[in-house]
Amino acid sequence: MTRTGRLLALAAALAASVAIGCGDDETTTEETASTPEVSSTELEVSSTTVSDETATIDTGSDLDAIEATVEGWLLEGGCDRMTDKFLEDQTFDDDPKSACETFEAGFTPPAYTADDIETYITYENDEAEVVVSSEGIDVESVYHLVKEGETWKIDSAELE
Repeated sequence: MTRTGRLLALAAALAASVAIGCGDDETTTEETASTPEVSSTELEVSSTTVSDETATIDTGSDLDAIEATVEGWLLEGGCDRMTDKFLEDQTFDDDPKSACETFEAGFTPPAYTADDIETYITYENDEAEVVVSSEGIDVESVYHLVKEGETWKIDSAELE
């Protein structure tokens, strides 16, 4: 697939993931950023690596955990990466258990990888905003996260 084709597929998949969501709530992520630029509570990452080998991010870094939550949700789904409110928004079902089943049934593996995702993160206290884009695509998704206990979860999303 050409680079333009991959980028168009990424834009379409990002748009669809906001409306539909995706995932398996048993899959989790661990991520590492390659040469991030860090300033205060902001982080811009040009590339990341995601694996599904651990249950939680225990690096002590909210930035890492926030990024892992959003990228993991985009790539693998997972009801555990969403607040009950966001899960209900995605499925129109106010019962978390059946909403999760509905959500997982709609999972389709994306046509893009973590290398195609660029994130810009800002956070303060227990709230975060993550702008997700890809080089050459004029579509951005914005994810709002909240910290529940020690876990960051997506609370809302929108396309810009």
